[in-house]
Amino acid sequence: MSKPSDPRADFSHFMLQCNDAAIRELAWVVGSEPLLFDASESHLLPPEFFQSAWQERLDWLRAMDDSPEQLAHLHAHLESGSNRLGKRFERLIEFWFKHHPHWTIQQSNWVISDSERTLGEFDLIALNEETGEQWHFELACKFYLSTRPSKNWRDWKGTNVQDDLQQKMDKLNQQVQLSDHPAARERLQTHGITIQRRATWLKGWFFHHFRDMNHPIQPRLAHRHCNVGWWCTQSEWRQWMSPSAGDWLELSSLEWLQPVHSIQHAPMKSTQLLERWDNHPFDRHQMLAQVIHSEGKFIEVSRGFVVHDHWPALSRGQ
Repeated sequence: MSKPSDPRADFSHFMLQCNDAAIRELAWVVGSEPLLFDASESHLLPPEFFQSAWQERLDWLRAMDDSPEQLAHLHAHLESGSNRLGKRFERLIEFWFKHHPHWTIQQSNWVISDSERTLGEFDLIALNEETGEQWHFELACKFYLSTRPSKNWRDWKGTNVQDDLQQKMDKLNQQVQLSDHPAARERLQTHGITIQRRATWLKGWFFHHFRDMNHPIQPRLAHRHCNVGWWCTQSEWRQWMSPSAGDWLELSSLEWLQPVHSIQHAPMKSTQLLERWDNHPFDRHQMLAQVIHSEGKFIEVSRGFVVHDHWPALSRGQ
């Protein structure tokens, strides 16, 4: 009897086979594991949703990867919008739904206002043609660093320390209930929309300080297979990373949405990175991927942030 398929292994295999970077991004925003999930948090989409979502469209993804015409359509769709990472993430998901035979997009980025102010925005409203249900999806892709070993969402900060996981979840919980507001209900009714399902589509990475990686403490509700990396300061990188510690790629923000990379620029050794940073200092952060070369692509074996020495404003011990 053959062994049952491992969805994560199947996903990794597809990512390695896929030739186009935008297709890998599209597959990642759908098929990667969610950042958080707990059955009691009803608005967080379960991992099973994402597993079936990418697997049922696997043939379509492969066909698109082999079609210059369809690839051009995807690239044009992405390039027509903002180059901010969050907006790129949203446009990838919008493309997914737009070309799905069982879903019809009804609204996207739909701002709701009353006579005095903007109340919020529906990221995506889509009709499931099979069930007849109208879904409101809130979409987010976030990257949070642990300021100390803690399950507390307040202790997980973005590279901008004004942003933390607690604030983001509070905002998402508020946004996903937008259809309860009288002004939103009126607008929905005018367009013939009745929201039956609400869902938070949350992807991203958690990064632990490198000294905590042997015994990491995940934030509350972290999915057991969520993406996990490390972080250190520039000074700590000098002390920690050996010159022989493999090959590294500096990732631009538009390369954060996939774990497999086309060979577009040569990897560097840790000593080369230090020399580069000495000549061209960065005052915020740099994401790095430690990679191996396989079948004409770079495959990540480790991912992390190097941040400036004054991040975060609070010391890790506080």
